[in-house]
Amino acid sequence: MRILYFSDNCSDHNRRFLEKLVSFGYDVYFLNATPDGLAEEDWLPRGVRRLHPRLSIRRDADPSEFARFLPEFQSLLKEFRPDLVHAGPVQTCGYVAALSGFHPLVVMSWGSDMLVHAGQNAEWIRATEIALGAADGFFCDCETVRKAAQHYMVIPNARIVQFPWGVKRGSFSPSGPTYLRQRANPGAFTFISTRSWEPLYDTSVLLNAFHLAYRKNHRLRLLLLGDGSEAGRVRTFIADHELNQVVLTPGKIASTEMRRWFDAADAYVSCARSDGTSISLLEGMAMGLPAVVTDIPSNHEWIAEGKNGFLAAAGSAEEFAEKLLCAASLPPSDVKAISQRNQAIVAERADWDQNFPSLLRLYTCLVGSAAVMEA
Repeated sequence: MRILYFSDNCSDHNRRFLEKLVSFGYDVYFLNATPDGLAEEDWLPRGVRRLHPRLSIRRDADPSEFARFLPEFQSLLKEFRPDLVHAGPVQTCGYVAALSGFHPLVVMSWGSDMLVHAGQNAEWIRATEIALGAADGFFCDCETVRKAAQHYMVIPNARIVQFPWGVKRGSFSPSGPTYLRQRANPGAFTFISTRSWEPLYDTSVLLNAFHLAYRKNHRLRLLLLGDGSEAGRVRTFIADHELNQVVLTPGKIASTEMRRWFDAADAYVSCARSDGTSISLLEGMAMGLPAVVTDIPSNHEWIAEGKNGFLAAAGSAEEFAEKLLCAASLPPSDVKAISQRNQAIVAERADWDQNFPSLLRLYTCLVGSAAVMEA
């Protein structure tokens, strides 16, 4: 089966999808219409063929801007004649694929496309309706996104695949004290954040919350991984509040190195205002860490207050500070129970290898149906 996988970034998430498709023997072509497509060739999994478009569209462009890519996309369809197109996010790549009239089409949500952008104005609403209305199949990572999409589409449940973008079995699991942990001050309690320094992830709320909590508990430390457009504000806040010795900012960390940073932490934290199923949350849970996350529906699918983590109101530094202090004061028996509980949840519900074949079954169903219709 020949798959045209159409997206707007060269992220680790896309690489994992492409790698998995090739491993199952599919003939896979990768198309990226954004400048991110100029990323190093060694990003591409072995066996995937990259298409090099002439036109380049900004990743943050409106749907109407993305629609300029339609003629080239239609030309590529004629040239490579895929059996199926897998396209997302919804209002960009999914929208262009829908406008092309190609079938069968699987539209994939990236979470924020449905939870943040879908209803922001008439143009985005229309693009959402067109993309989902043309979809023969739909892929999402959580029930919250599924419900949001169902406002715009009528697709039988048999043609919706839902599973988290998950954790590969054995790739994240606690291994005991590490060199990084041993370097920390004796008795310190370390939180880890792996989200980008962008407005959606509310890094300013996290820093304010940590500062408030640190004033009450000087054992606290923060591993603030990543980078982003708010880097200047982040570094200014840390300097102005004299947190340089307790907030570590090592920059962007390669995915192959992420496990050892999680291993250096005692708890995971994210202040994201909107999320699907967060891969970084699942990674933290797989490492046995309690989580302090935003009180939003998608996080309710994974975190129960006081059972395996803590929930705080979006945008509330005060509430997050309170929950950071709660996590840091958990007795050892509770820490052990939460660690075991979170590892078990991820193993049962977020095993990447176990869940992925359900997407392949959808592919087979749609391509088979298309063949029958053409016969």
